[in-house]
Amino acid sequence: MRILYSSWLGIFSLLLLSGCAALKPVPESQLPTPVGSPAELNRAHLEQLASINQFHLQARIGIQANGKGSSGSTRWRHNVEGNDISMLSPVGGTVAKIITNTEGVTLTTNDGKVLQAKDAEALTEEHLGWRLPLQGLPDWALGRPTKRIFEEMHWDNIGRITRLKQDGWDIEYPEYMEAGGYRLPKRINLRSRNLTLKLIIERWDDLGAATTLSATTPIQK
Repeated sequence: MRILYSSWLGIFSLLLLSGCAALKPVPESQLPTPVGSPAELNRAHLEQLASINQFHLQARIGIQANGKGSSGSTRWRHNVEGNDISMLSPVGGTVAKIITNTEGVTLTTNDGKVLQAKDAEALTEEHLGWRLPLQGLPDWALGRPTKRIFEEMHWDNIGRITRLKQDGWDIEYPEYMEAGGYRLPKRINLRSRNLTLKLIIERWDDLGAATTLSATTPIQK
């Protein structure tokens, strides 16, 4: 059974974490101008992003899936233990909440129904008709590849990724912003077969590192 299909289409793509003080975007000039070749700057940029293992964000989202479209907003809390995602309608009402941890994923609808599965991809595919790429999305939201093999990666003259192909997704980064001393995505377009997610990130909060995780260099095919 598929629940609230058109509403859920615009809700499962972005996320916000709970946090402390907001990290407000600052003008580009407030960060040092990178010096080096684009490839060197890309490596340095990814090394800096590798220190981030938790974040809060809020964003506007748009989804096109199987010929149907929807929009809304999302609040996402991510840390080493999992994710806490609130999915909101265009007028701000809560449509659903999804929580993931080591035991699996729980999705609660706005009418109190509780749905469970081992992973978000299976749960969203079964109940929404499309797969939310939550295994990769925490990294892609930050503008970095996951630790798995990727097919392509392109970057600009200061090392920020502009396009990434990984796990069957074609991901573009048309615009960046600055928050907490990092250059982070503001707009993200993710495309796979029959599914397009468009994210406009309005706020990054509580960017931080968790010492229990270690970063590894992504591998290219």
